[in-house]
Amino acid sequence: MVWQAKMEYEWKPDEQGLQQILQLLKESQSPDTTTQRAVQQKLEQLNQYPDFNNYLIFVLTKLKSEDEPTRSLSGLILKNNVKAHFHNFPNGVTDFIKSECLNNIGDSSPLIRATVGILITTIASKGELQNWPELLPKLCSLLDSEDYNTCEGAFGALQKICEDSAEILDSDVLDRPLNIMIPKFLQFFKHSSPKISGVQASVCFHLEGRPVHLESIAPGVETQPHHLPWTDPGCTRKR
Repeated sequence: MVWQAKMEYEWKPDEQGLQQILQLLKESQSPDTTTQRAVQQKLEQLNQYPDFNNYLIFVLTKLKSEDEPTRSLSGLILKNNVKAHFHNFPNGVTDFIKSECLNNIGDSSPLIRATVGILITTIASKGELQNWPELLPKLCSLLDSEDYNTCEGAFGALQKICEDSAEILDSDVLDRPLNIMIPKFLQFFKHSSPKISGVQASVCFHLEGRPVHLESIAPGVETQPHHLPWTDPGCTRKR
């Protein structure tokens, strides 16, 4: 089994290593607790290999022939590794994961889109908003996509980032990206999809303590949360 990192332009897994990880992911879904413990030990051992996390993101984003629970589980294991070991990831692994997340935020599966969004948010929460300058502009640009899955996936990721990182988004550390994000969100308050228009309620909640900024960047919009247009239950018409 070959575990050495292969950091070429486009990373590719060793087939034998990939099949072994897939087998572990399948076994981890077993209801048998003994099997689960054995799999957990093996997964922890694999963390010593630099490109193990490349395999996990590969399964999540590239192996579309695999069943969705297995792909999602791979992403959730990667999320846990990000929380525990992210600052020890080699730069090439970090870059590959970030790239794959942004390229697959619009996956056709709602489960995979949600998993990718959770992974993006977890990386951002590790202080990576400062070290991932293309993240917020890219997600905001994807809101204009003609593809519903891409738009919904980007909105989902932005919603989670607003929930977890509201304070830094309204700080000088990042040059107050909310000043750009809020007007962008306001364009969607009449969207025909309740799921997409519903994200505005979450944004509203996190803006409750920031009425001055809202009024200055979105003139004419009432600054009290219950007056904001996205709180109107009738605002689900197509924009």
